[in-house]
Amino acid sequence: MKKFTKWMLAGLLLLSGCSTSTTTEGTMTAGTYTATGEGYHGDITLEVTVDTEKITDIQVMEHNETEGIGAAALPQLIESVLENQTIGIDSISGATMTSNGFKEAMTDALEQAGADMDKMTAPVADSGEKTQETLETDIVVVGGGAAGLTAGLSALQNGADVILLEKTGVTGGASAMAGAGTMATGSTWQQEDGYEDSPEKLKEDMLANGHNKNHEPTLDIYVNTTGEAFDWLVSEDGANVPYVRSGEPTRVYSGEGRGAGVVSHLTENFETAGGTLMTNTPATELIVEDGVVTGVIASSDDTEYTIHAKAVILATGGFGANEEMVPDEYKQFVYAGHAGATGDGIKMAEAVDADLINMDLINTQPNSMILPSGLGQYCNPGVGAAYSASGAFLVNENGVRFANEQGNAWDLMQAMKENTYQYLIMDQTSFDAFNAGMTNSNIYTMEDVEEWLANDGKGNPFMVKADTIEELATKLNVPADALAETVTQFNNDAANGTDEFGRTLSAPISTDGPFYALQMHIRYYASLGGLHINENMQVLNTSQEAVEGLYAAGEVVGGLEGDVYMGGTLFGWAVTSGYNAGNAASEAIQ
Repeated sequence: MKKFTKWMLAGLLLLSGCSTSTTTEGTMTAGTYTATGEGYHGDITLEVTVDTEKITDIQVMEHNETEGIGAAALPQLIESVLENQTIGIDSISGATMTSNGFKEAMTDALEQAGADMDKMTAPVADSGEKTQETLETDIVVVGGGAAGLTAGLSALQNGADVILLEKTGVTGGASAMAGAGTMATGSTWQQEDGYEDSPEKLKEDMLANGHNKNHEPTLDIYVNTTGEAFDWLVSEDGANVPYVRSGEPTRVYSGEGRGAGVVSHLTENFETAGGTLMTNTPATELIVEDGVVTGVIASSDDTEYTIHAKAVILATGGFGANEEMVPDEYKQFVYAGHAGATGDGIKMAEAVDADLINMDLINTQPNSMILPSGLGQYCNPGVGAAYSASGAFLVNENGVRFANEQGNAWDLMQAMKENTYQYLIMDQTSFDAFNAGMTNSNIYTMEDVEEWLANDGKGNPFMVKADTIEELATKLNVPADALAETVTQFNNDAANGTDEFGRTLSAPISTDGPFYALQMHIRYYASLGGLHINENMQVLNTSQEAVEGLYAAGEVVGGLEGDVYMGGTLFGWAVTSGYNAGNAASEAIQ
């Protein structure tokens, strides 16, 4: 749980209960009030100070929001409320759940203070008709995730003037939600640390992983340049982003602070290098003159921008959050991606008859729970710890195991598709290990777990506790005799060290309670189809001709992964394609 503290004024009277206050004439009782609202990843606790007429201070005391997304939105929300003296402000785009939790806490605090809630919830007055503004720059980057920020920074370092447009209130996008494992094939670190790898080997592995549905020319760009891009990413003369390095041979390195940490450093370095960052400013269309892209139209709350540029780089992310673009077969699964992944770049590129590839493919993964928000959440840190610690396994709606839980993710996912439901069964040791993995990754808190168990299967996530296997079966609505038989068979297999699915078993499940179950799901998030590009990162039209002035990077590009992503390559592609696009565009305009 993140905590923010403040120095208290000397002599402040501390009263019992939730507030400290003094009575003064006016519409509110002056004082400091504590209140809590439910954010994306748990409670947001605020201390709100008021005098008789206005809100004078807001402090975030506790929260567990995602770094780079919800956590970055909180200061903006505070600034907006203090400036406008109402909680009728717009939510921060891209951080809606955090915004709602913040407003819930503010409402409680103001009600405690006796505020006129009609006044304190009044919408911020519309400024009226938007002003028109024209800007000139060398390169416009559309999208502020890792791909866009990397593209902007590399272009700046090549001497170009860059404006970066981000439609939400914070940079990061899907990248801020990622673990930031980054493929480093061919990099200096990898060679120095003794990992034997090659572009040819990486290509072979990605083709096998993607079931040969990858677009090979795009894949070739990646495997042949990812080492150079990673060197630049961690170099003091490049992006200078901190990454974890143990010195052990590895193919993938992870950014410090996960994706949010990488994005935070890229954002800071982009602005330090002289880039212009415009948040809450979505680009709405390309400016096209005689088939050449010469800029974009963009819009903020009060201004319509016409931005003329020598090149445009689309780094708008995927389309997983756009139900109209997601194929129907994926809608049975739970969405776990960024709310801003609505296919904006693909729709903008229709103006130049852009060619699209693999639009029927969305990345899906097993080992997922559903958060109270209704979004999917990967549980890899939890399941890995649970399976290693003690007896833990998956059963379907019939109470029987159906796959090697520690096997290939693709195979596990295909087996899950045959079920109506599946549950992760755990004893106390494996449950503790599961939660340690999840809390250490800042996915949720133990306070959340206590609340979910108290819900006893009502709402999301479906997490239950029982003293016996029979009681657990009743709560899961699975046959008790079948679940008991599954436990017996698992323990017999554990004594032999392996099972019929080929899983190596290190420990049995306890025969003494308590027992726990968590409903598991398949999640979908990253779209695997998108714009067709050439070796210079230029967008191609349906005649397979390069569109002059238009480049693309990141998830908006289609074809890299085939039908499922390979670990470390999505974030690696964001960095590599952004680096390449920034270089290509800046070189082309010189």
